Amino acid sequence: MALADILRSKDFLVLAEMETPKGVNLSDFVENARHIKGRVDAVLIPDMAYAIMRLSAMAGAVVLKEQGLEAIVQFSCRDRNRLALQGDLLGAQVLGLGAVMAVEGRPIEMGDHLKAKPVHDLDVPGFMEAVAALNQGQDLGGKELNGTPRILAGVRLEPWVDKAQAKVRLAEAKQAVDKGAAFVITPPVFDPGDFASFMEEAKELGVPVFASVMLLKSVGMARYMNQNLPGVNISEDVIRRIRMASDRTGECVKIAGETVAELRKACQGVLLVTTGWENRMPEILSSAGM
Repeated sequence: MALADILRSKDFLVLAEMETPKGVNLSDFVENARHIKGRVDAVLIPDMAYAIMRLSAMAGAVVLKEQGLEAIVQFSCRDRNRLALQGDLLGAQVLGLGAVMAVEGRPIEMGDHLKAKPVHDLDVPGFMEAVAALNQGQDLGGKELNGTPRILAGVRLEPWVDKAQAKVRLAEAKQAVDKGAAFVITPPVFDPGDFASFMEEAKELGVPVFASVMLLKSVGMARYMNQNLPGVNISEDVIRRIRMASDRTGECVKIAGETVAELRKACQGVLLVTTGWENRMPEILSSAGM
């Protein structure tokens, strides 16, 4: 079922983020996909997340499609100019990958190829304009296409640190929706209560909003995120739960599952983010009662 139909078919959806391998050995990638088939509604394939070179998102999406999963291809504006972005959007359509998501892309300095040159020819609003143009049968240069695609595009919200910045992020999302974005994905949510109040205002977007749920892996990871990532506030109670648990990994899985369950009351769906621990996704879903 195409993502456009999936978005209309359920009150609450589950997306899963799966990183492609850094190489061509697909065994773990395919095995992890098989374990969540039928338990998630679609899989998001990051595009060189954190500027780390991996197998292309489009190739990964084709592999998942062959496994019977609906795939969303992420496009990073960091790495391509408008020619390449438009060409790859058309390529995704020809390959049967009708759903995409735009991101700016994290700085090159975060990655493993420090000599790489960022592009940023288009920003996310510009990417959405390109999608809108292609869907109307033209490229950004105003030239007519030979065959018109039907691209479903979404965007990811940048983090916010306070209510004032949250309003800015909502305004940015509204701009993207006005340009055709069909869904919005938030940064990781660690406090469902605070997120519920944000969603009261986000309802005005009029499109499905997916809350990211990130699997914490350790006390150290939680403290690092608190200290270094804007907008992240993992409570001391959560950190204490992990530290005091006899099975810390199991407790982290349980916390993620509880978060998913609580978010069912607040938004239209979640995106599970496990950053390399995709094999834990079935446990998270079971913990969430799904």
